[in-house]
Amino acid sequence: MALSDGFAGPRVPVRRGRGAPEERTRHNRVRTMLLDRTIKELIVRQALVDVHREHMSDSYVSGAIIEMSYSYLYLRRFDDEGRYDGLSILRKDDVTRLAWGGNEREAVTRLIRRGGKLPERPKIELDSFQTVIRALDAHFGHAVLFTEELDSDLAAAGEVEEMDEETVVLRLYGPKESLDRPQSLLHLSDVTRVEADTTHLRNLIALHEKPTLRVETS
Repeated sequence: MALSDGFAGPRVPVRRGRGAPEERTRHNRVRTMLLDRTIKELIVRQALVDVHREHMSDSYVSGAIIEMSYSYLYLRRFDDEGRYDGLSILRKDDVTRLAWGGNEREAVTRLIRRGGKLPERPKIELDSFQTVIRALDAHFGHAVLFTEELDSDLAAAGEVEEMDEETVVLRLYGPKESLDRPQSLLHLSDVTRVEADTTHLRNLIALHEKPTLRVETS
């Protein structure tokens, strides 16, 4: 959602700092405590949040945080009209800024509540992207893998064919122009975010599954 930040919440410096190592360690510990406490409050309130990771992308991930572990955040995403738009799991250490509250987000929240019951979400052990990918693929039959440190716009969406401790092979869903199904191998260490069940991908999969129409000529 393209919303103004309003109160931006904790500003979190990433991978840089000044002062003695002891000062940076203390600062990081306080920063982590404040971030975790803020996220826990937002989970209880199920508030809409814009999660910024400015060292990776100019865009942000918007949604309601539904779970947090030591290393990951699990969000349910919505569009500007309050419609459900899939699930997203990202690394907590990548978070640079959170933004919540304000009239626009409150309006979208009211639309979400009017929308009725949300789709069932899978229970995921948030201990590694390997576990996350396996759970999403088992529940939805696909996963979307982002490798934003390589390219902020790069993502691979498809069915998991094989996976080990280091790599994953996907059978991709090609764009609607081609509807092809190539295969791709990615290193799990390059993955920065995983999503599933987005509106765009559901529509794309429906196109892939629709029988090809044959036009007969006499």
